[in-house]
Amino acid sequence: MTKRQAFTLVELLVVIAIIGVLIALLLPAVMMARESVRRAHCTNNIKQMLLGVHSYMDMTGGRIPRGVTVDHTTTASTCGKDESNPYAHTLHTFLLPYLEQQNLYDQIDFLYGMKDAHNAAVRATRVSTYECPSSELGPYLSTDGPNNYPLAMSSHGFGQCGRYSPPNGGVFSIFWGLKHTYSGATPIPLEQATLVAPAMRMQAIVDGLSNTMVIGEFAPNRDYVIEANTSQNFGRSWFNGEFQASIGYTINSNGTPNSPLATWGVGQSWGRNNSTVGSYHPGGINGGFMDGSVHFVPDVIDGSMWFALGTPQGGEVVQIP
Repeated sequence: MTKRQAFTLVELLVVIAIIGVLIALLLPAVMMARESVRRAHCTNNIKQMLLGVHSYMDMTGGRIPRGVTVDHTTTASTCGKDESNPYAHTLHTFLLPYLEQQNLYDQIDFLYGMKDAHNAAVRATRVSTYECPSSELGPYLSTDGPNNYPLAMSSHGFGQCGRYSPPNGGVFSIFWGLKHTYSGATPIPLEQATLVAPAMRMQAIVDGLSNTMVIGEFAPNRDYVIEANTSQNFGRSWFNGEFQASIGYTINSNGTPNSPLATWGVGQSWGRNNSTVGSYHPGGINGGFMDGSVHFVPDVIDGSMWFALGTPQGGEVVQIP
């Protein structure tokens, strides 16, 4: 009897086909497992930021910092800069010492603004805690360290812009503790100006810490960004607050995760969706809450519920989906 020395061509093709089918069956499971790990990493990043916020408050007498620091404002449109001073610094900057980034923090020259050449090296530094491993990166890596974790700011279409009095602003809105130094077109000395709203503190979050979302996600290059030429600035920089879509997100009811409306107001420039949240996690985003918890917020969340989660003084009864 003659011994068989090898597979026939047909047998070999059958084996290859079986292996191919097995790989096709296993690949989605492997990808899901990888995404599960990345999402857990993302959750931990937000958790560390929340712990940093609470540590910061312990060192500052309980005052909750603004998302972008400005001393006062002279107009109703404050977008990360004081009209008479250089571009202000961000909360992400001030959290560095609480995220094991003291050395990087010590390199910042606070005598100069965020865009100044003195701070160029810091501005371009990548901080792993501010990057979601599921996300793509934006086009400005040579000049700006990316940021996937924006802060809850105003209901304005540009996220951090607009001086809105409560209850239309998030915990990190710029207006908390600011003075309005104009009466119509007449300037008022700072010492005579009235507060737009008191400084934000824990006791001012009357909706409850567990019901108030303060950190979301940005996803550069995602198709959900409808406004032309804005996706390139989504998550552009943790250091440079000039760009509204770098630091803050809108809590507008028309800006739900991954599902924003194209425009929020007919003929109104502020109605463009310039700072809506989104992620590369299937079905929603990770959201950080003021009590230190992180929850997955689905794309299908109702707009009014989304707005309620973003406001600390709205008086709404909310339940995380």
